[in-house]
Amino acid sequence: MDSQKTKTLGIVLILFLLLLFYKCPIQSVTGLPCPGCNMKTSLYYLLHFKFSLSLYYHALLIPTLIVFVVVLMNLNKPERIKKLLIIWAIFMIVYYIYRMIVYFPNSPMIYSKENLIYFIFRHV
Repeated sequence: MDSQKTKTLGIVLILFLLLLFYKCPIQSVTGLPCPGCNMKTSLYYLLHFKFSLSLYYHALLIPTLIVFVVVLMNLNKPERIKKLLIIWAIFMIVYYIYRMIVYFPNSPMIYSKENLIYFIFRHV
């Protein structure tokens, strides 16, 4: 595998691991949900065949999984991957703005008081 394929695969795997196992670093610092917040919850409901709940928590989970698979299948075509990821990022940003306007600060886009900024200002 050449270095470009290895780099791309590494980035994709890191993003996938972040999706599954880590708490959102943006929400941990600011308390604000990020564009990918609730994807784990959405994945949980998808795996339990509760599709309406999965869509409620993050409607772009299924397209994100499809993009992940397509990227893996096209590791030797970096230009195609770049275009696909740019389109995916645009959709994520537009969907994030929509969710922040429609839902924030209510479920599923909840403000978390368990964050660094809130902790600092609470103790100052």
